[in-house]
This record gives sequence, C-alpha cells and structure tokens, in this order.
Amino acid sequence: MTIQDPRVPLRRRASRACARRLPVGTFALLLSASAVASQETLVAHASEAGGELRVDGRLDEAAWAGAADIGPFIQVDPTAGAPSRAPTEVRLLWDEVGLYVGAWVTEPEAASGARVEGLRRDFNYQNSDVFGVVLDGFGDGRFAMAFMTNPDGVQRDLLVFDGRDDDEAWNGIWRVRTGRTEGGWTAEMSIPWETLRYLGSEGWRVNFIREARAIQETSGWSPWHRGVDPWDMAFAGRLEGIEPPPPSLNFQLQPYSVGRSESVGSTALEDATSTGDVGLDVKWAVTPNTVVDLTWNMDFAQAEVDRQVINLERFSVFFPERRTFFLESAGLFDTGLDVISPFYSRRIGLDDSGLPVPVTAGGRVTHRSTTSSAGALLVRQEGLGPTDGTVFGVGRYTRNVGAMGRLGGIVATRHDQGLGPGASAWNTAAAVDWFFRPTTNLFTRGMVSRSFTQGQGGDGWAAHAIVGNNATWGYVGWLQEYIGPEWEPRTGFTFTSDVIVTSPAFTLDLRPDWLPDWIRSYAPGTTVFLFHRASTGAFFSGTVTIRPLTLVLENGGRVGLRVRPEWQRFDRAFRPIGGIQVPAGDYRFDRWTAFASHDPSANVTGSAEYTWGPFYDGTLDRAELSGKVILTSHLVAFASWEHNRFRGVGGLDGTTDLVTPELRVALNPRVELAGIWQYNTAVEASSLNLRLSWEYRPLSFLYVVYNDNASIDGALNPFPARRQLIIKGTFLWQS
Repeated sequence: MTIQDPRVPLRRRASRACARRLPVGTFALLLSASAVASQETLVAHASEAGGELRVDGRLDEAAWAGAADIGPFIQVDPTAGAPSRAPTEVRLLWDEVGLYVGAWVTEPEAASGARVEGLRRDFNYQNSDVFGVVLDGFGDGRFAMAFMTNPDGVQRDLLVFDGRDDDEAWNGIWRVRTGRTEGGWTAEMSIPWETLRYLGSEGWRVNFIREARAIQETSGWSPWHRGVDPWDMAFAGRLEGIEPPPPSLNFQLQPYSVGRSESVGSTALEDATSTGDVGLDVKWAVTPNTVVDLTWNMDFAQAEVDRQVINLERFSVFFPERRTFFLESAGLFDTGLDVISPFYSRRIGLDDSGLPVPVTAGGRVTHRSTTSSAGALLVRQEGLGPTDGTVFGVGRYTRNVGAMGRLGGIVATRHDQGLGPGASAWNTAAAVDWFFRPTTNLFTRGMVSRSFTQGQGGDGWAAHAIVGNNATWGYVGWLQEYIGPEWEPRTGFTFTSDVIVTSPAFTLDLRPDWLPDWIRSYAPGTTVFLFHRASTGAFFSGTVTIRPLTLVLENGGRVGLRVRPEWQRFDRAFRPIGGIQVPAGDYRFDRWTAFASHDPSANVTGSAEYTWGPFYDGTLDRAELSGKVILTSHLVAFASWEHNRFRGVGGLDGTTDLVTPELRVALNPRVELAGIWQYNTAVEASSLNLRLSWEYRPLSFLYVVYNDNASIDGALNPFPARRQLIIKGTFLWQS
C-alpha cells in the first residue's frame, strides 16, 4: 500500500477558510502567534425552561420565544471573518432533565439547498448540511462532546480530545427532531445531564457549528481557522446561566441474544448449522471522570464489513477497527500513528485473515481529568485449533503539560497459552509518547517504543516523530520513523520492519485574485517518503508525490494532476498480485495521475482517477471510478470500480478488477437496510453483506445480517464459500 501520511486526517478537514499568499520557508512563520489569542471570548446564556418542552422540532413553546439569541454566526470559509450568508439563530434552555438547543437554520437556496446523504446515524460530515453544538463541561479546552444533526434529524455525536483526536464510535443518549420551513429548517436538541460529563455549573465552554453545503460555506458562532477542526475548544466561548444537578450515577446494562444459521457449500443455507448465544455489556460512569466497561461473551455480528483492497505495493495494509467496544475510547490508547503502534485492537478477536475468534470476557476502565488521563484494558480470547486462548492486557497513562501538551506511556502485552515447546508465549511492547501544541497552528507528536519477547528475538526499538504546522495558508511538516529489525508488537501493528522512514511534506492553500470565480483555491504540494534499512542504512525505496496542479472548486469538487517518481530495490522477487512476479533488482520509474471529483454533497456526484506509466519492468494503467446517487434521503446508492491493467510486468500481462456496489434504504433515521457486494478478480473472490438495523428505543437494536463469502477458484483459501444468517437483539437499560 501507499503509506498513509499521518499528517492528513482520515477524514478531510471540516473547515476551509480564506487564505492569502504567504512565504512558507521562514521559521518565524511556524512559530506565528495563535489566532485565538486576539479573539474575543463570546458568552452564550441559557435560560431556564420554566415548563415542559416537547422535542418535536417546531420550537413553538413560549420558553423558546423568551430565550435570548446567542448572536450571529461568522464565516470560516470562504471569507473568514465575514457574516454568514446562511444565517443561523440559536437559543438555549435548561431544566432539571438536561440542556436544550434550538436552532433556526436559513438556507440561501431553500428550494434545493438542503443536503442530506441518507438517514444513517453518524452520517458523513462532508456530505451533508450540519448544525451542531460542542460542549466542554470541564472547562479546560482539552475535552469536548459534540452533538450534530442534519435537516432530516439524523444524529451524529463524538468525543474529542485536545481538539483533534476524536472518538466517533461513541454514541450518547440524546434526542433531536427537525422540521422544514419555507426558508430553511429548524432543529431541537435535548441532551440529558446524565449524558454530559462535567464538574459543576461553572467554567463550561461551548461552540456551535454550521455547514451550508449548497453554497459550500462553513460558519461558527465563535469562529476557528481552517488549520484546526471545528470542535477545537481553544476557540470556544463560555456557557453561562445553567444550573445542572450534581453529577450522578450513570449505569448502563445492555444484554444481547443472537442466533446464527451457517452453511458451507454451493447452495445458500443448505444443511445449515444453527447456534445461539447470549452476552452482556455493562457501562458504569463511576464519576464524571471515570468510566468502567465490562463485557462477557463479546459478539460483533452487526459490525460493518471491511472494504476489500487490491494492494500492489510492498507494505502491509492497515484495516481500521469497526467494532464498537474497541472503537469507544480508542483515542486514549492512541500513540499518534496508525502504521506503527504498540496497540492495534484488531489483534483481539480476529485472526490474521479477519475471521472472528471468540472472546470470553473483557474489561476496560478509563479516567480523564484536567491534569491526566489513564486507561486499562484486559481481554481473554478463546483458542483456535491446538492452541489455547490468549490474554491481552493494555495499560495507558498520560499527563497534561501546559495548556496544550501531554506526555504519556503505554504497555501492551499478550500471553499465548498452550503453545508448543520453544514457542514465545509472552510479548510486550512499551512506549513513551508526547504531544505538544505551542500554538493553535504548530504541533509535534511522537513515540519511542521497546518490545520484549519471551525467548530469542523480538526485543527491539521503534520510534516516530512529527513536527507540523497547520495554518490558513496550508501545511508544512516533517515525519521521521525508525522500526528496528527486532521490534515485534504482537498486540500492535507495523507496516514493515527494519526501516528508517524520512518524510517531509507541504501543501499550500492559495487564493489569489486572478483565480476565476468557479475555483476557490489552488493547492499545490509535495510529499516525500524515503526508506532505508535500519540495520544497514541502505536505501531500498522512495517516492516523491508532486502535486503541481490541484484546484479546489467552488462547488466542493477537485481537479488536478500529480506525478510520482519512484525508486525501488528488491533483494528478492516481489509479487504485487498472484500470478505476476517482479524479479529482484533496481527500478526507477515515474507514474502520472489525473483526477477529478464533483461536489461530494450533491445528489448525483462522483469522482474519477487515472494513473499511467511504467511499473517496475513493465507498465500499469490504473483507473478508479466512484459514484453516488441520492434518489431521496431514504434511498442512496453508491458504486466504485478499480481496474488495473499490467503489461510486461514480470514478463506477463494481466488485469484485475474490484467492483463494489452499495445500496442503503432507510424508513427513518432508526430503521435502515444496507447491502454491499464486493467482487475482487485479483483473488476471484466475492462477498455480499446485507444488514437490517432497527433502533427500536434509544441505543437498543435489532439486527438481521446475511453474509455470503465465496472464492470462485479457491484462491482465497481462508474464505471458503460460507453463508450466514444472523439475528441479534440488544436492549439498553440505564439508571
């Protein structure tokens, strides 16, 4: 795979503000003063409701009329500091139950302006209109809870740490209803005090977010700049007037039951084997700062399937976690870089092929305060075949340093039981890591790790460090990594071993006056990756991605051209796909890519990318197409196609295709049927996943899942033809 640039978030930055042409090569610019230093601290006042509120999206109760408007929204993009062209009015109420947020949202193109991509909870931020509130009940600017919605009343929520590390898997109990009006839409949120985390009534920070996709405008009540995310609480205002009750016991009990019918063979569910199971999840907020999670007999039948990839490069692919138990609080255990990490939760409960392994029980405790954070995880996994079970343990501690810095440590260990004589049963990877942010623009983060393995081998070092600057004009930074030949994190992940990686990069966001009206910015840039053997210092791989032409369009689309010079040295033959083998040797070639994409929030949209040029000892043409059609917010279709054509690579010709159509049908935000089919000719394998989800009460679900995985010629040996029908029900009880 192409190494994921850790300086670019997995999701695109939510805000893109106006930038001016500025010099990049000065150290003084990197240390420029924070934009927030001169920004006035705004105050939002909440009024006591004084009566019962119906959360129906109408905002017609007398209490709303009597509450004060918090004030106008200001543009973040495209014209930073200007009044919003899509005004938003927000009022706040509270009572003994919780906090209420009412918003009157104006659409400048009311007839066709509202953009909604389906009705799935935790919707795609970039592809929908958004209104949201971000709350920091501790008042330290380091922890926040974000609650967002779109014109159809779909919920999106997340926890945020230090302004940029977010936990999107967290789902809180809260309500929202919306209503369409002649000039836009309204939103009414009810957030219970039990869902919020806070210390008292004083010191709360708050901000409000608005995305108007029809005009591609980002605005906020207390505006930020595009180098940070909208939930960066360093830019937030104060929340006053509330009198929340003292934090109380928050206890959740969620049992589940599941039934499965499974068959192997050419006929669906013929001679099927049926099984059933039960399990239990417990969440206990001991204090506002400390949460305990316990699970018995984990089951992840409802988790979304992995997206298949055709990996033509020499490094391992990183697959993201999709299971809720491990996604929650994942940010606390993060040391800053996915492709080199002492802890990778997919090592637990999944084998090397991605198939589930039974997990008997697990526990997790997390603690966050204004001075420190800590967490511990202990999980017992069942054995496979002749090998007994495995016990995983992770411990984490971080200490806040200054206003925006932290130092931390992590220890991740596993004990594989029942191994044969001479096998290494114990493996531990420990690390010290840091994150410092001297200004809202400049940051550095890094890690130094040591692994320890019982027996011979597996005792080695690894480290990474990043220094970067996100500003209104763009980004500049430097990444350095070291992975020793003996570093072995069996509870973690590494894309390769015995390597030193050097990677400078910069991206500009320039908006000169001569750009035509249909182009918002010109964004050239360069990213370099150089790889040397850590044991010998010998160079073996390098790429320079040069982006001389990248245009960001006013409608949200992009067009551009990039070239990637590449140097590769192989000591032994390399097999990019089955059937094609590149001989050992030195290779130097340039590959060109042209790309274009339309407004991602439009009802009919898509993207295209075409790459051509030499590929080792031959040539490779690669085409990637994707599209989306929103017939209504209840019916959304997606499709993607990747085609690779090899000529003379390893002396052979060949093609591969990866086709992925997907359909989502939703009755409302709580009932959805989703289907995805993936066909990969590189391994002649297909997979079908159908998933019906019904949230019949807050965070209580009924799932019906059908999986069909098949390898046509048997090449994908870990996945024989296998079909499953799964019915799972969960029930959430909260005190």
